[in-house]
Amino acid sequence: MSRIRSPQGAPLLRLRAAALGLLMALPAWGYDFPLSSSAIRDAYFLGNREGGMGSQFLANYRHPIPELHVAEFTSFVQIETPFAQVALHSSRKLNYSAQDAVREFSGRPMPFHIHMEINYMPDAPPEGIKVKLIQGKKEIVADYVERSLFYPPTDVYTRVPSIGEILDLELKPEKIDSSTLTIQIDTPDGQHAECVFEMQEIR
Repeated sequence: MSRIRSPQGAPLLRLRAAALGLLMALPAWGYDFPLSSSAIRDAYFLGNREGGMGSQFLANYRHPIPELHVAEFTSFVQIETPFAQVALHSSRKLNYSAQDAVREFSGRPMPFHIHMEINYMPDAPPEGIKVKLIQGKKEIVADYVERSLFYPPTDVYTRVPSIGEILDLELKPEKIDSSTLTIQIDTPDGQHAECVFEMQEIR
């Protein structure tokens, strides 16, 4: 005996099919590595679109750490993925085409950059900040770290003490994936902060 399907379910099925088709048509987001020719072109056009790269795009790559500050000098962490590096590079070049970007960056090794400015106390000591990078409950070790003390800007006649550190980290891009990246920061005076980047939302 055959069963007759109620026609009331047909609109719902059509709606679900349309939604699935829309999702499949959307561009794939998430951390891009290695960069395909299509991703390089996407980065180029993002860097060259009218009005700049967009505050929301840039906000995903730079997070403030308001709990670590000295007076008006606050702290922040900024990451630069290979995709973001192509977009930033393209935004600064004149007479530069998408084809130029593909030729320049296809197969080119580009590290994953992390730039940090951590301000937390007057007379901050050198190399006092401890940083941990964690993805999927696993610590990731940076391949290169450069440190320098941060001195607030002032006039040439005034000398002020350091109030924190500037750190630049580089990692091989294959060490990073699209899972949540947590950056833990510990200062020598006992302060702790965390900065979280949702890499599934970042190219």
